[in-house]
Amino acid sequence: MQRLPKGVTGFDAPDQDVAAETFTAACQAAARQIGGRVHKVQSAYEQVTPNFHQALIAFRYGTEIVRVLCNAHYPIVAFATPQPNERDTRLEFRDCPELADVLRADYTILSRAEACAGVSNEVVAQLGAAETNQMRYWRPQRIGDVVFNYWD
Repeated sequence: MQRLPKGVTGFDAPDQDVAAETFTAACQAAARQIGGRVHKVQSAYEQVTPNFHQALIAFRYGTEIVRVLCNAHYPIVAFATPQPNERDTRLEFRDCPELADVLRADYTILSRAEACAGVSNEVVAQLGAAETNQMRYWRPQRIGDVVFNYWD
């Protein structure tokens, strides 16, 4: 895993954002390409937390639903298993090669292995002071929990 960029947590955030509309359009195009359908898209800005946009995409004849996560500040995407309860903030990362192949042109794809990798000093070396303070408080165990978080 490369170093995470300053502001990826949503604290010390850069002046750039990944627009929810852009993410929505990418998910709709990806879903069409794999013969799926977007069920729901939620912007990071609809709530106080999280720091990421998310979409639910159904594919494989509607038998499988994938949760697509997109960091709100950098075009980084990961996939997760949908939670039965929307208040559940645990992220169960997974791979989704079909969607990854389509989204890879515009987004950095974080694989399950990368998202579940432990947090190392090298990977978070570029994060800002506010981010490292938040990390000390929240104590994320995985890279995915730094990139896609519910910190407030």
